[in-house]
Amino acid sequence: MKTVLKIFVFLFVFGLVSCRDTEKESEETKAIVEQIESIENEAEKVSEEIESNANELEKSLIELDSI
Repeated sequence: MKTVLKIFVFLFVFGLVSCRDTEKESEETKAIVEQIESIENEAEKVSEEIESNANELEKSLIELDSI
């Protein structure tokens, strides 16, 4: 009976330690995902800005060609 109790205590402690590691990993994962999302948003803004600048340049070139 003592052996079974020791095994149970060991598994319980092991389970607690494993859960703590999982919580840390999930927090780190959330932080990384937030960083990736912010980078994606910045890239999208830059892409839209480049596209609008390209459209303005194209309009300017059309105006110059018509002169």
